[in-house]
Amino acid sequence: MQAGAGPAGLVLAITLRQNGVPVRIIDKEPTYHIGARASGIMPRTLEIYEFLGVLPDIMKASMPPIMICSYDPLDGTNIAEAYPMFPHNDPAPDRPYLNPRILAQNLNQAILRFHLAKYDCRVELGTELRDFEDKGHHIAATLVQKGLDGGEVTESYVASYLVGTDGARGIVRKMLGMTFDGEPYEGLNMVVADIRLHGLEGSNWHKWGEMSDRLIVMRKTEEGDKHWLLAGGRAMDTSNLRGEPALMTQWIADVTGRRDIEVTEVLTFAYYKPQMRMVKEFSRGRVYLAGDAAHVHSPAGGQGMNNGIADAFSLAWRLSLAYRSLASADLMVSYTAERAPVIKAMLQRTTAILEDSSISWGKFALKMGRKDRLPLFQLDLNYRWSPVILEEASQGRAPSGGFSGSPDQAERIHAGDRAPDAPGLVDLTATDDPAKRLFQYFKPTHHTVLIFSSSEAAISSFVLEVQKVPASAVRSVVVIPGTISVRPDNIDFEFVWRSMVDYSLKDCEGHAYNSYSVGSLDGDVAVIVRPDGVIGGIVEDGNGVAKYFQRILAV
Repeated sequence: MQAGAGPAGLVLAITLRQNGVPVRIIDKEPTYHIGARASGIMPRTLEIYEFLGVLPDIMKASMPPIMICSYDPLDGTNIAEAYPMFPHNDPAPDRPYLNPRILAQNLNQAILRFHLAKYDCRVELGTELRDFEDKGHHIAATLVQKGLDGGEVTESYVASYLVGTDGARGIVRKMLGMTFDGEPYEGLNMVVADIRLHGLEGSNWHKWGEMSDRLIVMRKTEEGDKHWLLAGGRAMDTSNLRGEPALMTQWIADVTGRRDIEVTEVLTFAYYKPQMRMVKEFSRGRVYLAGDAAHVHSPAGGQGMNNGIADAFSLAWRLSLAYRSLASADLMVSYTAERAPVIKAMLQRTTAILEDSSISWGKFALKMGRKDRLPLFQLDLNYRWSPVILEEASQGRAPSGGFSGSPDQAERIHAGDRAPDAPGLVDLTATDDPAKRLFQYFKPTHHTVLIFSSSEAAISSFVLEVQKVPASAVRSVVVIPGTISVRPDNIDFEFVWRSMVDYSLKDCEGHAYNSYSVGSLDGDVAVIVRPDGVIGGIVEDGNGVAKYFQRILAV
């Protein structure tokens, strides 16, 4: 059971349902959220959306990063400077998505709900988790359903597991007795609102002032004349501001000097104080936390929603194995071991962005170098320290943590790193279009064992161990170099393709061997990609495959 149906909760539910796990997802609110809120979708989240099969709809509904129009402080109608929030990056073979997308959170969630419904699962609105108890083998929960007439119906419900994706104020974390480490960010009061207005043209970000003084930022959303507004600053007093059109019109005029902007309707309005806090543990017993229920971020860097989605995707495959009694105890504990250091590192980065008063609002990405922006994209995320990661080919391996996985292919890739994409492949077993890329084989329903070899003996060694793993949990993919012929002498590839492996690929352009650093290794190698698109193991023979899955699976 899941409490909370924001982006993290929906991604978790979709992933679980794709794995055949029954899901009940509830939300105490009587209606769906209508605010734009978190609108930046980072590249790693786009990759997750591709693995889940929702990316085409997200790309169709979203837009690339738009320009920020910064207005003259002496003339609020004159654009003094225009700059991109994120400079454009050309895609790379191993990283097909190197630019964020912009989409209002309510529309993002609507797309996710649409896809969740395909698996016969829908959000139960107006249903509140009031109490729960971990019984050791199950969760006993008390739910309250609120009717339109104000009446309440109490229900006792038994679930295998409980996941709190119910936000920073949610009941799950509080009932676990877990507290947030960290303090509110003092001296900075903010307001976030969704409004309708007249007098402001264009779909860019419109910005007046700076956070060091008084700041107002507005963006026209994808819904007609609806705008998202963020306001705050160290010199801004928001205590007398209310969500009333006349008051907001006057307040905008006072800050911007614009008398031509008229707020006609206030759809959402909330006071906001930046927080940079997190729990020490992301789980206890059969209860797990993800997203804002486990950590809260400042708006700097656009990381809150994206990290919550990463939590959900990291947790879902573990829960899927646990539900089928296949997960080892170490695997479930590793959720906190992997995610907590990543979140801690990200909070430090985004706090530094917020505190750097020399950075004009929205210019943090421009000030950063290309490599420094990648942590915000979550493309150099790694879990190299994880207790369930295995690397046998470890020559030259450098210690690392959090976000030190290098996007530079001059450094060899390691177990625990994000699994790169690779285009230019030919599927030798395909009955449809044979042109493929690796991301097409990565799914949240199973491990993908990439066998880089052209030796039947080596392939057999790897595959014989893969075949000992439950068939539903793994797929085998042989990747042969593009430099060899399809049927070399004395190698019976027909036997290998048809009888032993799920897929056989030829790396015609060399991207797969390059991205996975196979050329720097002696002999044959298997790279085991987890259902969350992270490299779980780099092993040299079948024994290595067995060792890896002994860490993951209950034996």
